[in-house]
Amino acid sequence: MTSSPSQREYVAPCPGCGAPVRFTSAQAGFAVCDFCRSTVARSGDVLQRVGSMAEVFEDYSPLALGASGMVQRNGKPEPFTLVGRAQYRSKAGSWSEWTAELGTGELGYLSEDNGRFVFTFDWTPPGWNVTAFVPREWRMGRELRAGQAGELRFTVTSVQNVQLVAAQGQLAQLPQPGRDFWLVELRSDQGQVLSADFSGKAPAFTLGAAVQLEALKMQGLRDTAALKKEEGRHFNCPHCAAVVPVRFDGTKAISCPSCGSLIDMSRGLGGELGFSEQRRRIKPAIALGKTGRLEGLEWQVVGFQRRSGRELGEEDDDETFEWDEYLLYNRKAGFTFIVDSEDGWSTARVIGGVPKVAKSGATATYMQRKYRRESAYMAETVYAEGEFYWPVFKGQKSSNVDYVNEGKQATLAQETAQRETTWTHGQRISVQTLAAAFGVDRLRDRSEAGLLSDSRFSIGGIVLCLVILLLVLFAIRGCIARASCDPRIDPNCSYSRSSSGSYGGYTSGGSHK
Repeated sequence: MTSSPSQREYVAPCPGCGAPVRFTSAQAGFAVCDFCRSTVARSGDVLQRVGSMAEVFEDYSPLALGASGMVQRNGKPEPFTLVGRAQYRSKAGSWSEWTAELGTGELGYLSEDNGRFVFTFDWTPPGWNVTAFVPREWRMGRELRAGQAGELRFTVTSVQNVQLVAAQGQLAQLPQPGRDFWLVELRSDQGQVLSADFSGKAPAFTLGAAVQLEALKMQGLRDTAALKKEEGRHFNCPHCAAVVPVRFDGTKAISCPSCGSLIDMSRGLGGELGFSEQRRRIKPAIALGKTGRLEGLEWQVVGFQRRSGRELGEEDDDETFEWDEYLLYNRKAGFTFIVDSEDGWSTARVIGGVPKVAKSGATATYMQRKYRRESAYMAETVYAEGEFYWPVFKGQKSSNVDYVNEGKQATLAQETAQRETTWTHGQRISVQTLAAAFGVDRLRDRSEAGLLSDSRFSIGGIVLCLVILLLVLFAIRGCIARASCDPRIDPNCSYSRSSSGSYGGYTSGGSHK
């Protein structure tokens, strides 16, 4: 018979200050004292102080120690309570991982994931014999199989050098704060998320999937709206000192409403705020703050990016192309995107799994639908405004690959930056639907733009080309009219031969994005 949580609870005085330190799960080997911040290791009934821990920085997460809920495991609902929290940082940003104690006494982990959450459990990959981190074995994009017959497929999507920043409560393992260790993330085409943590003597593996916070039916969450109002969550711009209000719990980048500087918030408000100045302001076609109803949900525009791309192998600046991305937010559904590109408008959402990509890279399969590779290019952020749940800065670069299905009505986009790969699934949407949804009178559709309306042509340029063409035709006509002229004796008569070359124009460089 499973014992109750109260029967399993172990309380002992902190070796640092004597205050009570509680262990409610036998699988929790570490705890952080709430009073003196001592890091305490448990061995049986003996507690040992092994260091001290920094205070967790305020990230305005709705989660809190003691919050409880229900999670689906093996097809059955299982109760859990949050008993610990660890904050990590890498070049890709910062995030929190919460330790959840299940009703059975086992531990699970609730982590942030691209504006959503992932719930994972301890797991041992069948058939794997991994003892240490070997870089060549964890190459980005490599496919690894698990199981006796290799029936489980995972693709390496993130390889990060990570540091533990702060922690509180109970934890299954505790890396040394400030010490680098490798954290590898793999995903399957079934939406599974596999993590390999190399912070200990032996790697620790967890397996799970993305979850919606609403689906966990949690109680005891923080009232972040009241907390922000009470504390007045804002700060002064590090460039112009104007007040910058912050709206979202997990904001990692935000633009100053006064000077337009893009501010890095990945270290929290208590950390040093870096910024990049943006001298050129760009007006989005759909203004920030606008709300619209799509697919039965009310969305608000909270972020805007203009990005440029250059096809791989192209070095000429004239071969670049641009597109706009709008970040939308809904309280229950989280984040999604609207993309304005040369192929028209589309909606896009980050997916939890990884499409099955052919070895040649020519096709990708997602949700039993095949997509063909259309373009590969380097992308760069030209301008950004609003709030973002990931670190964004001017000049930020990524390597992108686009896939389209027949008719280009649906797309897959693979984006890799800072040793992390994300996939988004897009669906075309009419400009009329978007204009009506967000109450915008005039919304341009680039896919329907003609020659005269294309932004790469100006009326003056077209007139100049016509004038030059008329002069060339006039000269040719003159030569034809004087067909009997001899250039050897007539200085006003000449001829030329083709060099077999051509005057090149330009290409759009692709689409998307």
